[in-house]
Amino acid sequence: MQKKNQVSVSEIICQLKKETSSFIETINEQEIKRYRKSGKQFLYLIIWNLNDSIFSWGTMSGSSDRIRKSSILNKKLTGKYDRRVDYLMLKKVEGLEKIYLFKTNGKATILESKIKDRLNVNSCFYGLKGTNRDEISQDLYSKFKLTDHFINQTESDKDNFELFFYKIFLGKKRHPDNPQRTFFYGDCLEPGFLKKIDYEYLEPVIENILDVYFYNSKKQE
Repeated sequence: MQKKNQVSVSEIICQLKKETSSFIETINEQEIKRYRKSGKQFLYLIIWNLNDSIFSWGTMSGSSDRIRKSSILNKKLTGKYDRRVDYLMLKKVEGLEKIYLFKTNGKATILESKIKDRLNVNSCFYGLKGTNRDEISQDLYSKFKLTDHFINQTESDKDNFELFFYKIFLGKKRHPDNPQRTFFYGDCLEPGFLKKIDYEYLEPVIENILDVYFYNSKKQE
């Protein structure tokens, strides 16, 4: 289990406000889009459950919106993001309270590491069980399977998602034509990749279980 300490999420937010040039607090995709500017670096802080101090953080640039790629505010899958599946499960397990987006004065990765050091964790997740990425994802998946959303899925979809989770999501897949291109964790949901590795039949399963849709889906609104 991640080692707890006395640092609260409020203290982390206070620290980030002091060490960045500006910020917004929102759960609106368009507000985030307007705030981003090309050439700038940002650190985001996602608060899933304030009372239980469950939150995540990461970095992004003005030209690469990782909040968008996570699909937590927009169900249409796009691009690559390794934390996407974890975030989508977290949203079903804990809900989504708010997102802070901080504009950094320098490299956002420096602040990202500072938070990990202050909280004494090895990943950019706090409040979840696990000493490494695989353990955190597996524990989160076990909680996800207890949600009404998951329980109400068909048995066939549950079985196929289990295959996806362990064989593909945790399987650290690579592009079959170019092994240098990795599709670890949530990167595997980049549109077109499952088809490339002959698992296109899992796309509607993933849409149902994770409540998202692919670019060519009939579920598009």
